[in-house]
Amino acid sequence: MRKLKMHIALSLDGYAAAADGGFDWITYNEALEARSHALTADADTVVFGRVTYQGMQSYWPTVPDNPQSSPAEVRHARWLDRVTKVVVSRTLRQEETTWAGTLVLGDDFAARLDALKRQPGGDMVSFGSPSLVNACLAAGVVDELYVNLIPVILGVGQLLFRPQARKPLHLVEAAPMPGGVAALLYRPA
Repeated sequence: MRKLKMHIALSLDGYAAAADGGFDWITYNEALEARSHALTADADTVVFGRVTYQGMQSYWPTVPDNPQSSPAEVRHARWLDRVTKVVVSRTLRQEETTWAGTLVLGDDFAARLDALKRQPGGDMVSFGSPSLVNACLAAGVVDELYVNLIPVILGVGQLLFRPQARKPLHLVEAAPMPGGVAALLYRPA
């Protein structure tokens, strides 16, 4: 069975996005980039929430033709172009998507994600989308949760974890990374 691997950056005080929605507080370097790209090695599907999808849809298709793009960005853009892109949204409609290979899931997203996990293919990965991570954890469809714990206290912003039933997780890996980041991997207990 395919796995759903979700990746998120988290401030020390539990925020996955700053109050303005920005991500300038996130530490990102070559070591963290390599760790993120390792998640895509055996993946053929990427899962987004609507907000993240719309941001990615407006950026990544432009990367291959941008002379300012790094080789790593071009590789990631080409990977995104060929994989299935799944969007979980109550408001976005399939006919509103313009990125080839996009599938929109609505209110029944958990059952549909579970059905996709049972199909043949590579793993499914998600980067960002704090609301989606929270919803998928609550629905019990996450197989692996990758958290980059960033050494910053934001004070305000979008909390990752909203009130929900207790979800025990098992720490599989804790790796110190450059820039003071703790790269954590959890699986459902």
